Amino acid sequence: MTSSKLTAGFLFGLLLLIASCGGGKTKEAKAAPAATATIELSIGGMTCTGCENTIQTNLGKVPGIISVTASYQKGNAVIEYEPGKVDTIKIKEVVDGTGYTALKVSPAEPKVAE
Repeated sequence: MTSSKLTAGFLFGLLLLIASCGGGKTKEAKAAPAATATIELSIGGMTCTGCENTIQTNLGKVPGIISVTASYQKGNAVIEYEPGKVDTIKIKEVVDGTGYTALKVSPAEPKVAE
């Protein structure tokens, strides 16, 4: 009898844990993602990985920016963003505001699958 009480108690506790962690709930349908654009921004003044991190962190805070990959070696950042939420002028302003110089915006090269 004791083992059946322990088993029942364990199962009850497990059910409570699952319920409290959102288990068993159906996920709500998310809205379709907005159209995105990807640009390559030439940036002057980056000299190290700290510079890359500064660019990535500051641009990452801007609503509408999806991803940023900066490279001090290439002197650029590849930025994926939602044109309806942010534009290239705002992106350049953020880069200039961090102490670097946004030089040239161009379409990003498409990624090639290896």
